[in-house]
Order: sequence, then C-alpha cells, then structure tokens
Amino acid sequence: MKKLSVSIIITFVVLFIGIARAAATEISETTNMPTMITPGPFEGVFSGSVRGDNGSQAPIELKLTHRNEAVEGSITLGEGLYVNGGRCGGANIPFTEQNVAVKTQPGNPHQLSTQLKVTVSKYQIGINLESLISEDGHTITSKASIDLPWICGRDPVLTGILYRNE
Repeated sequence: MKKLSVSIIITFVVLFIGIARAAATEISETTNMPTMITPGPFEGVFSGSVRGDNGSQAPIELKLTHRNEAVEGSITLGEGLYVNGGRCGGANIPFTEQNVAVKTQPGNPHQLSTQLKVTVSKYQIGINLESLISEDGHTITSKASIDLPWICGRDPVLTGILYRNE
C-alpha cells in the first residue's frame, strides 16, 4: 500500500505542477500567412509555494506560454512538500522538473480546470485541478485534490500561490 501511495502522490504532483512549449504563431486559414497571437494571462514566469500536509511547503516555479486556450511550459518543484495518503501512507515529494500541457476553460482564459483519471498500481485515481489567475495577471491560486481509494481514508489536497516575476 505504501508503494501505491508514493506512486499516487508523485503522479498527482506531476499533474498538479505540470505544464511544455506552444508555438507563438498560427497560420491563417485564408492567407496562409503567419499571424501573431496575443499571449493569454498565464503567459510568463511565476514563482511561489505549494502547501501540503503537516504544514509542509515547497518552492515552485512555472515558465508558461499561453496561446488561445493552450497553456504549456515547464515546472520546477523544490523539496519540502509532504502528502498524507491516510492509511495508504504518506510521502515527501522529491525535487521535480516536468513539462506538461493543459487548457483554459472555453471563454474564460483566467481559469484552468481539469479532471483526470490515472491508473496507479491497478487503481483508478481521480485528480481535480483548479487554477485561477487574477484579473491583473500577477497571482495564480491553485487547488488540487486526489480522489484516493476509499480504503486510504482521506483525499489529500494541495494548494499553491504563485506570483508573476517582473
């Protein structure tokens, strides 16, 4: 069960922090000419911290591009985050660097919301991620919850606040 917990937690953190690169231009269907796309509000470099269980926290940095609904980039999570999986055990999350891609909500470029199902050690794990960037584009708040099997007894929640690097 401990191996399951560590796998679930690491998978969750990768999805929570994950975001690779997007193209800066798009080919117009009518002219076949490159057209500049205005970057969305998630475009930029953000840093802050992610909070876990037992008062733990870890530094995090996002380097993002935001084109149309696509938000992609790289993420770096430092050490210090602990996640408690109840009866399935807990784990300290190691230093992690990842590339991942997500999409904003249609018609709402300030909100990322995704629900994922991943299989870890033959268990289906639900992950719900909600991120919101402030209207001024300077602050991202995120909340991610892991829907662990009932036998674990609890569903961990991670929260994060990141600020745009000027």
